[in-house]
Amino acid sequence: MQAESYFQLLNPLVFLLFAAGFFAVNAVRPSRAVLMLAISYLLGAGAFTVDILEQADIIQAGAIVISAVYAATAVLSAAGVACLYRGAAPWRLFGAAFVIHMSLYSWSYLANGYGWTSSFLANIGCGVIFSIGLVSIRNHLPRTIDKIIFWVYFVSCLQCFVRPLLLAYLAVGTSSAGDFDQTIFVMALHFVVGACAVTTGMALLVACSTDIINELQQRSITDRLSGVYNRRGFEETAESTLRSRGDHEFVAVILADIDHFKQVNDTKGHAFGDMVIAELGALFTQYADRDRIAGRIGGEEFAMLVVGEPLHAVKDLAEALRRDFSELRIETAESEGGPVFTASFGAALLQPGESLLSVIARADEALYLSKNLGRNCVSCETDLQVEKLRSAAGFHYRRKYRDDAAAVG
Repeated sequence: MQAESYFQLLNPLVFLLFAAGFFAVNAVRPSRAVLMLAISYLLGAGAFTVDILEQADIIQAGAIVISAVYAATAVLSAAGVACLYRGAAPWRLFGAAFVIHMSLYSWSYLANGYGWTSSFLANIGCGVIFSIGLVSIRNHLPRTIDKIIFWVYFVSCLQCFVRPLLLAYLAVGTSSAGDFDQTIFVMALHFVVGACAVTTGMALLVACSTDIINELQQRSITDRLSGVYNRRGFEETAESTLRSRGDHEFVAVILADIDHFKQVNDTKGHAFGDMVIAELGALFTQYADRDRIAGRIGGEEFAMLVVGEPLHAVKDLAEALRRDFSELRIETAESEGGPVFTASFGAALLQPGESLLSVIARADEALYLSKNLGRNCVSCETDLQVEKLRSAAGFHYRRKYRDDAAAVG
């Protein structure tokens, strides 16, 4: 085998490495798109290997078969990228492009043999297949890495058209199969395709790895049962929001606690209790739009940070949550309509220079006021102050009455 053949073996090795990388990513986070990318690189490695072995007269696979494997590699690669960014691939379009491409290539090869025409059609056909994938993802590129992938993929697609035209221009008068098999043309093909495969594969692996890291981070701060932030996620996100808010913006905290939740678990079981928590979590998620952050900070306790709304509006929001939760019915085999569940709420407004934990503590005091007032109601810190004043006034009135009665006696 000549020295250039050893150089050509780099391509199947590179393709195998990227195939292994995508298979590893798929093992961590199963994905149809990633699996297709892994198989496409595996097929590419096989196509290059068979192509090299046939050029060295070690095996006789047939140019049409090799071209079909290259085209299948292109289809799976483009479809994988489409599924990665759109969730689906235009399979009918890919199928039509594959059939037309192989029909034209087979006709050219059987009529003229292996040479410039068949090679040109092989490259152009793969370029068309890649272009379908490129067009399908053009409006689905939210991140910087996704835009990088688009342009890397664009260059990979473009080379399928430019490279055969450029080589044809540089090789005017050398149209025979023997001339076409000259080292310069074969090495140019393998080098350019290999470089494109490496850059595209690296960009895609970075994107997939970033998705996995983001998903793991999201899982670490998200409560699996309710779908909102867990305590860590709520506090981290709320603290970040507090640092970025304007100095004169209202910030409030709403706390909610499901009434008699221990009794629910004891009488209906923990699985049913989980359903109740999930329902309240769904309500908090529904209301956590715009500048609102929802979290589950305890067993049956939820919190919401509200930015830009005064205390009376925050109390109205808590009242809407209370009302909607009390109207929910979770049907069971024993009760067709489903039992009624309620929750108590407390709200407090962040004061200048106050910490998040401090305002949560004041909202918690308001929550316990709601519990003391009979549950299934909303209290805020102003109600708490009124209740304290009322209690103090009652104490002084009772003391005065006692003293006056003692004096009379």
